Amino acid sequence: MSNLTKYLVIVGIMIAIGAMLLIYGSQTITGDLVIEEGKINSLTQLEIKAELDPDINTQGVYAVQTIEGKEYDISASVIDPSQDEIRDVSINRNSFEDNFEIDEAGTYTLIISTAESEEIPLVGGIGHLPDSTGVTISIAGFIVIVLGMIGVAVIGFMIIRQRKNKFS
Repeated sequence: MSNLTKYLVIVGIMIAIGAMLLIYGSQTITGDLVIEEGKINSLTQLEIKAELDPDINTQGVYAVQTIEGKEYDISASVIDPSQDEIRDVSINRNSFEDNFEIDEAGTYTLIISTAESEEIPLVGGIGHLPDSTGVTISIAGFIVIVLGMIGVAVIGFMIIRQRKNKFS
């Protein structure tokens, strides 16, 4: 096996490892989030419930994103286990994320509603704020993939140059 073939195998392995790191990091980030997809209008709302515990993380996160990418007038509320409203925001863009304090363990509810009569397809999620480990793993995986792709390009140029010299 020539050196270029060995290098090609090595960068292929790098790309595979980078992809695995990227997937694992993404799973770590979203693993604790309860994510649901649904449609809302003036008659229906979307409720997403999640069991949250301040011993895991005292910060919670919730997000709302419209699927079609359009901007609608949507409201989102977070209800704590005592049935107190701890967040109530009006959303007028297609993607929104906010944090909240987790003061007590229990079921937290994200309620997404609108006054619009047409159905709005969207995705909402609520859970503990992810720690930085998952983000770091994802970034490392991305960097390894980019380095692997650069390696493939360099090896491709070396193969072309080698063949050009062979035929000259």
